[in-house]
Amino acid sequence: MMTLLGLLISHPAYANDKVNVFACEPEWAALASAIGGDKVKTFAATSARQDPHHVRAKPSLIAAMRRADLVVCSGAGLEIGWLPILLEKAGNTNTTPGSDGYLLAASYVPVLEKPTRLDRADGDVHPEGNPHVHLNPLFQTIPELDPCLGGTI
Repeated sequence: MMTLLGLLISHPAYANDKVNVFACEPEWAALASAIGGDKVKTFAATSARQDPHHVRAKPSLIAAMRRADLVVCSGAGLEIGWLPILLEKAGNTNTTPGSDGYLLAASYVPVLEKPTRLDRADGDVHPEGNPHVHLNPLFQTIPELDPCLGGTI
């Protein structure tokens, strides 16, 4: 992501403009802001308290996707219920899968917990593996540091 943001920021087309980053989750928006600083403008499609599996493809999200120079999402099927719809409705050729403006984090890390069988009876099933690469380590580590927080997160 750092390389891609660096290329976008240094591109002559963005000399006076900010790079518009559409982040599927707020963690990616925060990271893009930290990396790009005042050269990027971020939009998070979800909030920290929202389930990223179940997002409606609202007109406001379609409009934000249409303006995006870069789309950053977790991938591994986390946004499968709504991201393809947004991409199609927005019609932004700069951020289609396979383009330079389309980044799925799961494509850059080893995906864990890929199921050997798929059964909805098992609950939240991710056929491509666990897309929660940024949350699970925190959920496991924070209670170890402070057991009082174990029941709150």
